[in-house]
Amino acid sequence: MLSFVLAVLTLLLFCIGFAPIPLTALVCYPAAFAGGIASIGTGARALREIRENGEGGRPFALIALWVGVLTILAVAVSVTLTALLLPHVVNFIRQLWIATPAPMPWSTGL
Repeated sequence: MLSFVLAVLTLLLFCIGFAPIPLTALVCYPAAFAGGIASIGTGARALREIRENGEGGRPFALIALWVGVLTILAVAVSVTLTALLLPHVVNFIRQLWIATPAPMPWSTGL
């Protein structure tokens, strides 16, 4: 059950990383990556114990394993896309900034 709780926490951390709050991704993506590794480890350990002891909980262990793997892949894709697209976005914002004329003080209606 611990592996399933870690998987849910990992998924929440990854989703919070998309929130439009400054620096959220810098905190949540590394935490989601670490949570994904922990979820994979605990899920694999739970599967081994279930196989040895014949206990229940196999679906929870499999969910934890898959959520951990998919979260790590999603974090890797997000970081890669950000690194590839960030220079283009910054250049686009610069072009908009330069192209927008500054308002004149006498045109404010005062």
